[in-house]
Amino acid sequence: MGLYSAISVELIAAYLAILQVGAITAATHHTLSREKLVHQLKHSGTRVLITDCTEGLPELIEEVGLELILLTGPVFAAAPKVIQLADAIASYRDQNAPAAMPLVIDSEQPTSIFYTSGSSFNPKGVLVNHRIMLAACSRVTEYLQIKPDDRILSYSTLGSDYGVYNVMMPLFAGATSVIESRPASTANDVLAVVEREAVTAMHVFPPVFSLLANAGPEWQVRVPSLRYISSSGQALHVRQIQLVRNVLPRVKLFSSYGLTECKRVSYLPPEQIDERPTSVGKPLPGISICLVDEQGRAIDQPGQIGELLVTSDYLMLEYWNMPEANAKAFIHDAFGHSRMFRTGDLFKQDAQGYLYYVARKDDVFARNIWMVNPLEIEQCLAAHPAVAEVLVVPVADESAGHVPRACIVLAAGHDQTSEQALLDHCKARLDWHMVPTHFVFLEALPRTDSGKFTTQGLI
Repeated sequence: MGLYSAISVELIAAYLAILQVGAITAATHHTLSREKLVHQLKHSGTRVLITDCTEGLPELIEEVGLELILLTGPVFAAAPKVIQLADAIASYRDQNAPAAMPLVIDSEQPTSIFYTSGSSFNPKGVLVNHRIMLAACSRVTEYLQIKPDDRILSYSTLGSDYGVYNVMMPLFAGATSVIESRPASTANDVLAVVEREAVTAMHVFPPVFSLLANAGPEWQVRVPSLRYISSSGQALHVRQIQLVRNVLPRVKLFSSYGLTECKRVSYLPPEQIDERPTSVGKPLPGISICLVDEQGRAIDQPGQIGELLVTSDYLMLEYWNMPEANAKAFIHDAFGHSRMFRTGDLFKQDAQGYLYYVARKDDVFARNIWMVNPLEIEQCLAAHPAVAEVLVVPVADESAGHVPRACIVLAAGHDQTSEQALLDHCKARLDWHMVPTHFVFLEALPRTDSGKFTTQGLI
């Protein structure tokens, strides 16, 4: 069953009901274009779609081959195979005696197809089952110490695994999930919700975390209930961590690394955030990792960079209907494990076992004979007080192959900052080949449908 709708209580209830009956959901972000929606519905083999969209439904049914569309809102015009979800539920109740459905579900029964939302412009469908989802919920709620009296805020959609787990994990722990469907644009937007709803924890991507760096000192006393903020999905910048720590000194900060294929891989204990602000911590219990070089050999030297391999009892089953991608993604019978997943992410590890994200393998590019890591440039620029947000992308160059371009959103009160000032900042701190040759000033950086920063549209 497909989900293509803004988040709502009704949609969450429908998702839980689908899990209960043993069907498979394929959630699609509700802001996707029609073309991408059709592609994902066809790829997942969706036959029934739950949606709040009312435009072009007969054409969608025909193009995808849908058997039924259930609308979460009112039907504007009668159409074959289109009914309201509420009417379908009422009809079922009229025809069946009320009874609690027994929760007898095979733990290996597939539950969901989550489409990736990271650096790839061609999302893959990640297939998981009940066992995987329960194990992931258990591990994450354990290290975050989520309690029944917690009220956890997230800016979520059921169109991604991050959104689904942000709804499910509080429920798993008997806590309350506070869902804000509208994107936040300022620190006051975020913290006003925390204050109004007595929020005790936040699960957010770095773009929302970065907003909090601009919060005023008055919020320290206005949100006494807030005890932790957990961020995952992209690297946090040191200066933003310091600013948030200054504004909310009593709030614990969890920096972590995860991916759709294996939910959460590592986390940094909050007491280490000041000493190791660029680390994403150590693997969670039950996670096994290995760093390998370009020849696939294990790396055992601290500080040496390699691709991260990972395995766990909540590693995905496979990419849905993508045999070639599966063949490339997994290594079998290696490093003491029957199956390990190639993350495509480059890491290094210190002598104490703490992990440090270096770059996405696909993001590193050559400038002449020198390799450029966009993240290193971003971290340098993010340390400048005039920079609120930054992404670095490669630009084609006839002589050098590619050169770095810095796309920047200036912080409030710094709108007069010159390109030369930022260039001088980079020259004083970076190797020559890492210094951007172009600077572009923007009102906002583009984001994926799930809320991460994205380079799409900047290259």
